[in-house]
Parts: sequence; C-alpha cells; structure tokens
Amino acid sequence: MRRTLNGKRILLTGASSGIGAALSEMLAEEGADLVLTARRKDRLQKNAENIRKKFPERKILAVDGDITEEDVRQRAVSAAVSQLGGLDILINNAGVGAMARFEDTTKETLRRIFEVNFFALFELTQLALPHLKQGAQPLVVNLSSIVGLRGVPHYSVYGAAKFAVSGLSESMRAEFSRYGIGVLLVCPGTTQTEFFDVLQQSTSAPNLPPHRPVTAESVAKRIVQAMKKDKHKIIPYFPAALLDFGNRRVPRLIDRLMNRYA
Repeated sequence: MRRTLNGKRILLTGASSGIGAALSEMLAEEGADLVLTARRKDRLQKNAENIRKKFPERKILAVDGDITEEDVRQRAVSAAVSQLGGLDILINNAGVGAMARFEDTTKETLRRIFEVNFFALFELTQLALPHLKQGAQPLVVNLSSIVGLRGVPHYSVYGAAKFAVSGLSESMRAEFSRYGIGVLLVCPGTTQTEFFDVLQQSTSAPNLPPHRPVTAESVAKRIVQAMKKDKHKIIPYFPAALLDFGNRRVPRLIDRLMNRYA
C-alpha cells in the first residue's frame, strides 16, 4: 500500500530538536497538518513558527510539556481531535538516553528512562487508538534504536527500554491489523542530535570503533519514505544495519566483539 501524507493529521512527540524537528518540517512539506509536542516550550514554539512561515497553508499546533504527564498527553490528543478534526498518524519520537555501567545505573535513571521511552509511548498510543481507528490510512511510528535490537555495553537501561519499544511494536502491528492501522518501527544508529548533550546519566561510555554519525535530516527523510511505502521496520544507519544482521547470523561473534567495549 502506498500512503499519501498530504492532508494527514499527525501527532508528533519530541518535536523541538533533532529527528523530531526535521520530521515536522518534512511532514508539513508533504502536506500534513501537525500537532507538535515537546518539553522545551521556547524551542517548540520557535520550530512551530518557522514551519508556519514556510507552509502557511498548513495547520501547525504546539502543545508544550513533559510527555510523561497524563495532562500533556490528553492535551495533545484533544488538540488533534478538536482543531484538526481527528488523527491519522501518531509518531512516538520523544526519548531520553543514558550511558552507565549496569552496576552504576541509578534508580532515578532507570525509572526516568522507562517513563519517557516506554510508558509515555504506551499510554499515549492507548489514548490515541480510538481516534486512529477512525483515521485515513492510519499509522503508528515508534522510534526505537539499534540498541533496541542488539544490546551494547554501557547502554543497558536505555537499550532495555528500546527493546521494550521494539517488542511492543511487533505486538501492536499484529493487534492493530484488524483496524487497518500500520505500525512502523524505526531503529536509528548514531545520529547528529542533542542526544549526548542531555543524557539522564553519563558516567561511562563504550570505546567503540570510530564511526561517522548521520544527520537528523537524513534519518527523517528515511522515515518519511518508509511511512509512504508502508514499511514495517527500518534501520536508517548502515553500520547499525550490519550490526543487526551480524547479531542475527553470528550472535556469538557479535558477543565477543561487544566484550571488547565493556
């Protein structure tokens, strides 16, 4: 199935920077109307205003707040229903990371990582589901990570949350098929964003081989293409795709490689 994004009503979380900001502009260019959410109000409002200036014919709404709060999720979905007339696509992009050895990970980090990356995604999707059922070519896009497909040292809690997103997405895809709702799982690798600048905890890091990050814009472009082609899963970073391939074909070899970086 080919999905057109023109005229679609989309709710996008984590839209103030990085992949989310790049996605929001590309989706508006495709002809979509948007509800954008993010915790940083000033950055969110600036991004929304820039998109309105470039695409004045599009409806661009901004709902600021922490997506882990029920009121913020309610306001975002309500904005889509009341001001856009419904919801066709939900993009769960908001996330936060951490780098620490398993033994050093704090309880606060563990809970915050899962609250943002998994629980908020789960609860927002539940809230949006009745409206997606009534949508046109409905779709849920979940942002996981390559560490949500293959565990990497020093990313234990972040990887665990992203593994949860990957598994949830597969279950969603099966259950949502009866409603005609697609589910796209996105597993980026190293991307030029503020990810490493706003880590929940940063007390150690794996000494991985040098690898060049890709731009947020290139990842966003791959996501838009995958949405239009109704793909189920993409890994928009070649080294990450190789890691996933190797982990499925020769897992013991990948285990030995990972041991070097622990």
